[in-house]
Amino acid sequence: MRKLNRTAKLAFYNARQRKGDTARLAETTGYSASHVSNIINGNRSVNQDVANAMYNMSRRRMKTIDLVG
Repeated sequence: MRKLNRTAKLAFYNARQRKGDTARLAETTGYSASHVSNIINGNRSVNQDVANAMYNMSRRRMKTIDLVG
């Protein structure tokens, strides 16, 4: 199986994002919440540490659209 690149992990996470994740990611990775928020919004490039934390946090979740709809 192929590994996902950083951008693919960000897209995977964005489809499964929940309330409170930004603060949790900031605490996990050691970056500030505003920096993590900028990464999620596409204002900063995603580094490997944050991409892995995003993927690990959201890998067992349903997509938000499937959960709501």
